[in-house]
Amino acid sequence: MKYFRPQSISEACALFEDNAATLLAGGTDLLPMYEMGRSLPDMLVDLKHISELGSIRWAEDGSLEIGSLVTVHELLHDERIHRDYPALADAANDFAAVQIRHRATIGGNICNASPAGDLLPPLYALNVLVRIAGKIGERVLPIAEVITGPGETSLQQGEILKSVSLPASSGSSRFVKLGLREAMAISVVNFAIRYEIDGDRFSQLRIAAGAVGPTVKMLNSYAEAVIQDPGNISSGIGLVDDDISPIDDIRASANYRSQVLKNLLIHTLLEVLESADD
Repeated sequence: MKYFRPQSISEACALFEDNAATLLAGGTDLLPMYEMGRSLPDMLVDLKHISELGSIRWAEDGSLEIGSLVTVHELLHDERIHRDYPALADAANDFAAVQIRHRATIGGNICNASPAGDLLPPLYALNVLVRIAGKIGERVLPIAEVITGPGETSLQQGEILKSVSLPASSGSSRFVKLGLREAMAISVVNFAIRYEIDGDRFSQLRIAAGAVGPTVKMLNSYAEAVIQDPGNISSGIGLVDDDISPIDDIRASANYRSQVLKNLLIHTLLEVLESADD
């Protein structure tokens, strides 16, 4: 195996044009695959020494750009992320264990494209854009157009994920996760909400749910019903089924996932409205 350690994005993209190349960021998913018997790549391209990919930058308009190599630990301990994007901070807090949070990156969580990835529902709910760099330039896509299926993305050979751009914060957000134990658990279901409240009702609401489909699912039918009438938080919960397609696996059945997601949504949305009244 050949090992390369590029110092720039352009150098990394040029190396990654080789079909035999594999990119290495935090390695928290890649290395266990090799330990479980996956063949080693002919070429390993280590991105960790590209400083441009490891920064968190705030723009004058209040938007935020997070480099793809920013770790979950860094997300968790950035006070501005806690203030403006609490769902992302909550997801970082619930992410695996301390050791993994120091290595795992936001770009790796996106490119791994797990339907149960904990950082993904907040990124969908916050309506982020993903900046992709290639040898001939850059392109920007909504995250829903980047993740196309389990373990699959729309990145082309020779492209790398450069950064994630979050719009200026308005409203608030939350993240909720259910696993089979409190720590080091892959989500049975997870979801994030981004919302604004006017009086006793939601004026804006986006709901993104994970582990209930091949990619993160936006619960648009249910969210729109709740905006129209807060009474639909409970009575309209069946609309969730319009947008999800859970499966049976080793962690839970499809029916269980559907029911627990509905229960958690009702509880969370009612709690948010009650907190606003206080």
